Amino acid sequence: MENIRQSHIIAASSKSTSLFRNSNFLYLWSATLFSSFALALFTFSQTWYIVNTLNLQASLGLVLLASSVPRLVFMIVGGAAADKFPKKNIMFVSNVIRIVLVSILLLWLVAGDVTLYTLAIFALCFGLADAFFWSADGSILPELVAKHRLTQANSITQMTNQSSLILGPVLAGFLLKVTSYEAVFALAIVLLVAAAFLVHHIKSGTKQEMRNGSMLTSMKEGILYVKQSPFLTTLLICSAFLNLFLIGPMQVGFPIFVKNVLHGDSVLFSYLEGSVGGGMAIGAITVGLLNIQRSRGLFCIIMLFLSGIAFFFITQSDVVWQALLAGGLFGIALAMAALPLMAVIQSTVKEEMMGRVMSLMMLSSMGLIPLSYAATSMLLTFGIPIVVILKSGAIAIVLFALFVALRVPTVRNFN
Repeated sequence: MENIRQSHIIAASSKSTSLFRNSNFLYLWSATLFSSFALALFTFSQTWYIVNTLNLQASLGLVLLASSVPRLVFMIVGGAAADKFPKKNIMFVSNVIRIVLVSILLLWLVAGDVTLYTLAIFALCFGLADAFFWSADGSILPELVAKHRLTQANSITQMTNQSSLILGPVLAGFLLKVTSYEAVFALAIVLLVAAAFLVHHIKSGTKQEMRNGSMLTSMKEGILYVKQSPFLTTLLICSAFLNLFLIGPMQVGFPIFVKNVLHGDSVLFSYLEGSVGGGMAIGAITVGLLNIQRSRGLFCIIMLFLSGIAFFFITQSDVVWQALLAGGLFGIALAMAALPLMAVIQSTVKEEMMGRVMSLMMLSSMGLIPLSYAATSMLLTFGIPIVVILKSGAIAIVLFALFVALRVPTVRNFN
């Protein structure tokens, strides 16, 4: 009990300091940098290996589907665990599992027998670890910083995430050009080890067990809590719809678009992903500087509409600089649409419900992703050009933003 009391005192004192004097936030920020960088390297290399080395473009969606299904199934369980056990412990164990998985895959790659099915199996295991990691990572921030600093803290961590999307793919593309997949996987392992070490040093308030020890009861409480909030319920529906028309076409389509339309290699693919990541970093910085506190719902709808327009212009590009410019604008608008809403959720939801609410938000954003991956792969199998698929997704985003603006006052009028 004395250790728990001291842990709460340390956490409370740390929350009251500025972000850059808050050691717990700095540990989390640094861990975010290393882990997001590692995952960017790994994901880029795996994607390009399937598209270029195995030459299985239409099958890329199957591997992405394999990673998303366990995230979907276990996300609510991960949220309940995050409200029941110390979040930093969950993040640490998840990172260790990732380290083991990438290490095994590296050894398998050295043996020279990595197939599509091998990658699909590892993707399943990765998805399971992600379900618990993201639920804890998405809900730990309110334990480390004061409420009035949540918008800035979210902006900084998201800027770090998106910066990794600039440098990670660029570095991976360069390393694949001059070295090998093994070198990229080895670097990802080193970065994940560093992230696990930093997470281990975070000191947050240790959660006591809930009155009812049943995980099933805990999950039901989280679902009922969200259902009682019209705003949260609407966000869940919006998030699910958007990811159906955005994530699948983008994740599956970008490497194919680079290869077939822009006629580029792994380096150009890294530039396109980097342009989107760079735009999101700029958007995150802008949101942090503006620290928007009024008309946030309307602001997010406008940014969502603009992100759809920018995504459409990516599909219209057949020149590299046009695609990169449109990708950057898309990233800016997307980040400025998402971050204010994240701060609203973290500042209004009860702390003891945070893990479950954040897991449900992530579940809604990922719930239709498996269907999106499968649908994109199926359309490619039927011979539908990737440009048509991407363009249809962009139009769907624009129409959906207009629908929310006109027909969903709960979001439009939210301050």
